[in-house]
Amino acid sequence: MACLEIENLRFTYPSREIPTLRGITTRVSSGAFVLLTGPTGCGKSTLLRTLNGLIPHASAGVLSGTVHLDGENIATQPLVTTCQQVSLLFQNPDDQLFCTLVQDEIAFGLENLGFPPEKIQERITSALRQVGLQGFEAREISSLSGGQKQRVALAAVCAMQPQVLLLDEPTSHLDPKGTREILNIVKQLNNDFGITVVLATHHTREIAPLCDHVWLMDDGKLLVDLPKTEAFQDFTPYRRLGVQVPEATRVPEDARSKTPTPIHKHASDTGHSTELLTIRNLCFRYPKTDSNAVHEVSCVGQRGEVIAIMGANGSGKTTLIHLITGLLRPSSGEITIDGQPCSRLKLHELAGKVGIVFQNPDLLLQAGTVRDEVAFGPKNLKFSTQLLENRVNKTLTQFDLNNYAAEAPYALSRGQRQRVAVAATFSLHPDLFLLDEPTTGQDAQHLHQLMDELRDEIQQENKTLVFATHDTELTLKYATRVLLLHNGELIFDGAPHTAFANPKLLQQASL
Repeated sequence: MACLEIENLRFTYPSREIPTLRGITTRVSSGAFVLLTGPTGCGKSTLLRTLNGLIPHASAGVLSGTVHLDGENIATQPLVTTCQQVSLLFQNPDDQLFCTLVQDEIAFGLENLGFPPEKIQERITSALRQVGLQGFEAREISSLSGGQKQRVALAAVCAMQPQVLLLDEPTSHLDPKGTREILNIVKQLNNDFGITVVLATHHTREIAPLCDHVWLMDDGKLLVDLPKTEAFQDFTPYRRLGVQVPEATRVPEDARSKTPTPIHKHASDTGHSTELLTIRNLCFRYPKTDSNAVHEVSCVGQRGEVIAIMGANGSGKTTLIHLITGLLRPSSGEITIDGQPCSRLKLHELAGKVGIVFQNPDLLLQAGTVRDEVAFGPKNLKFSTQLLENRVNKTLTQFDLNNYAAEAPYALSRGQRQRVAVAATFSLHPDLFLLDEPTTGQDAQHLHQLMDELRDEIQQENKTLVFATHDTELTLKYATRVLLLHNGELIFDGAPHTAFANPKLLQQASL
C-alpha cells in the first residue's frame, strides 16, 4: 500500500487573497487510518483534493509545496494515474453518481480506463459484496435511500482498488444505522486490504475508535499531528476551536427515568390562535412508486415551538418538509399555515411566511457575494433601503459571516455555504422556518451558534422552527417536541426525552 509525504503545502483559490492551505508538512504511513478534523472552513476538503490530484489538475489556483505518493509527485503525474491509486468519496453521494443503474455506476471508472468486460464484471461483484449490496446490480440509483447511495458511491471507489481512500464527511447525510454500516466497511477495507484511509469529519466521537492517527486543522495549518494515543490527551485545542471531542455521551438520567408515553395526536385540537401549522391526514406518493412516502400524518405546530423531525434515511423527513413549504402537493390531506390552506396559496405568497433551507445549500445560492445572497430575499420583498441595510448587517453578524461578506458563496466551504443559506432565509424573518439537516458540514461551535440564533428568534418573535436531523444531542438541546417517522408514518409525537428513553421506539426509528 501507499505512503503519502506532504511538504510545505500551500494553496490559494483564485477568488481568495488568503491561502486556504498554509505550509502543511506531514507524512501518512502505509495502511494508516487518519482522522482529519477542524472547524468549518479550516481547509479539510481542500487538503483532500490536493492528495488525490484534483488540485491542481481540475481546480484553478496557486499551489506550492509537494505531495508525494510512493515517491511520485501527484501534481506532476497524470490525473488518470493518480485516480487509480487514490480515491475520494464526497460528502454527498449525489455529487459523484452519474449513471442510472448501480452496475453502470461501478463500471464507469473501469470502462474509462479500458478494462475488459469480464474483469469489470468481476470487480462489480466484488465491490458490491464489500459494501453489502449483493444483488443490487440492476437497481435504479434514484430509487435508493441516502445510505444505499453512499454505499454505491463507496462500491464504485472500491472497484478501482485504490491504495489510498479519502473520505470527506461521508456520513453527514446518514442516519445512525447507515453511519455504522459505512464506517464498518471503511474500517474493514483498512484492516483486511491495508488501504490507507484519511477521513475528514466533524463527528470525532464516531471516528476516534477506528483511527490510529489524528490531524486537527485550523486556518490552513495542522495544529495537531499525533498518534491517537497522544492526540486526545489534551482537549484544549479542540474545545478552543469548537470541535467535538471523543468523550462518551449519554442520555440524561431524567430522560432514562421517565416512562415512555404513546403517540399524541394534536390534530384533533380545536384551533387556537397559537397554532401556526396544522397537518391533517397528509399523504404523498411519488410517481412510479407503489407506496406512500408520507402516510396519514397529522400534527400541529404551535407558535414558539422548536420541532425536530427524526427517522431513518427514506422515512419521509425531507418529503414532509417539502410538503409543508408547498414544493410538493399532497396526494391527500391538508396543510394550513396561520389558518390558510396551503392548497390555495401560490409559492410566492408563502415566501415571507415560510422559509426553507435545503440539505444541499447549493440549491439556494445564486448571488455573486455573500452580502448579495443575504440581501436577495428582503430586496425582492421591497424592503426600504435603510431596513434592508440594517437587516443584512445584523444577519451577517448573527451567523458569523462578516468576514466573508464580499466573497463569492461558492468560494466557501460546504459548512460556510450552509450558514450563508440559513442566513439568506433567516433575513426574511419567516413565521415558519424549516431546516433539512442543519448539521451538514458544521463544526460544533458554529452549529450551536446557528441553532441558538434560530431558537432565540423563534421564542422572541413567537414563531415556529422545524428541523429534520439524525442528531439526538441536537434534538435534546433545542427541540421542545420530536416527531419520529418510520416508513412515512408518524410513530411518535411528544417530548424528546420521552422518545429517547424508549429503546424499542429508537430501534424502530433507526436511531
